Amino acid sequence: MDSRNSFQKAGFLMLFAVLLAFAACKKDNRNYTVDYKYNYYPLDSGHYIIYNVDSVTFYYDGINYNRDTVRYQLMALFDDTIHDLLDSVNFTIKYLTRPDENSPWSAPYITYCLRTKTNLQVIENDIRFIKLVYPPSLNLAWNGNLFVPTTGVYSTFLNWNYYYENADTTIQINGQTYNNALVASEVNSVNALTKEVRTEVYAPNVGLIYEEWESLNKYSGTMGNITLGWDTGAGSGFSIHKWAIAHYP
Repeated sequence: MDSRNSFQKAGFLMLFAVLLAFAACKKDNRNYTVDYKYNYYPLDSGHYIIYNVDSVTFYYDGINYNRDTVRYQLMALFDDTIHDLLDSVNFTIKYLTRPDENSPWSAPYITYCLRTKTNLQVIENDIRFIKLVYPPSLNLAWNGNLFVPTTGVYSTFLNWNYYYENADTTIQINGQTYNNALVASEVNSVNALTKEVRTEVYAPNVGLIYEEWESLNKYSGTMGNITLGWDTGAGSGFSIHKWAIAHYP
């Protein structure tokens, strides 16, 4: 083989390698679509969820450790959109209550939420919480109380640590099976005298399907009652359990 053919062959192979490298670079530079999984908290107007709620208040009267239980139903109805001072689109949520399924709904309490590209902010009793971060993944942690005061009456929100306890699980609630459920632990702090636990569960295309929040204290004036369980020995605090029983769509 003469040198001319050898140079031609080498030149062809080099050109072929350059073209392959160029094609690979073009492929790597493509725009990939990220699924942020916003469907864990649908915001469509007309979407609603109805819950059964057990709310328990604990108190110590100097002799006995008491608990008062209230049971009712709660509806979260997603309604219209509004613009805030920064011109961000917020979604209004109407909360309605009734004693039972045979009673009329109360006048609504109206609040709102904001979904950014990477998180969901929900206003509860005029307090802004970062409820979810997107896209969710197992053990992903964040400061959900970033906008919450932590002094005075808000001190209970100090040192909360939000994280995804489970990012793909099957949950059964009220006879309904929810696949690919998302479990968010907001706080889990328990010692001999205090208990602060809050967990929320979300289902795709439904939203919040379960919540438990226990904020309890065994301290009762001069001593803490550590001999009894939390259900019978808490001197102050509350416990709320909420679970979905219906939703649309």
